[in-house]
Amino acid sequence: MGLRDQLNSYIRQVEKRLRLGAIVRGAAILTSVALAATVILVLITNALAFSHWSITSARVALLFALVLAVTFGIALPLTALNRRRAAREAEIAFPEFKERLVTFAERDGEKREPFLDLLALDTLTVARAAEPKSLVPDKKLATFLGVGAVSLCVLLWLILAGPGYFGEGAALLWAATPHSGSAPFYDIQVVPGDITVRATRI
Repeated sequence: MGLRDQLNSYIRQVEKRLRLGAIVRGAAILTSVALAATVILVLITNALAFSHWSITSARVALLFALVLAVTFGIALPLTALNRRRAAREAEIAFPEFKERLVTFAERDGEKREPFLDLLALDTLTVARAAEPKSLVPDKKLATFLGVGAVSLCVLLWLILAGPGYFGEGAALLWAATPHSGSAPFYDIQVVPGDITVRATRI
């Protein structure tokens, strides 16, 4: 493998590691936003006795929150990640490159430029000590995975078996129906002589 090929391979490894980090971080953001939005929206809809219009509005708000999380947490970071961006991130993490990696990444590797071979040789000396994993350490990946997994588990628990109005509200938001076999959480009661109609917990 030639010098240019070795350095191109290094840049691809850096890009791959950054892409993995972006995906795992984005997944953690998505599940965390889903859980936080669900809790907040259940509190709001509960205050409105889980009325039809409040549930419908909450579903729209939840969808909007998820779209924002996917857009800014996953789609945009992955779209912005390219060969030059990967080289730039490596330069930030390892100042020893002194702009050489970015310079190489910006050049056309197919052209016959002796300068590129010399640049590749010089840059590879630094690259051998600049492990791509250092850009997104395994510990950081594990943290993102842990946050995402915990958020997802709590969210599923709320939807499938959550206690009280939290469980009912989460099930209504995500599944469009309350827990199977459960009685309505609120009922309309009219007492003779009253001039108002109010919703009360059963």
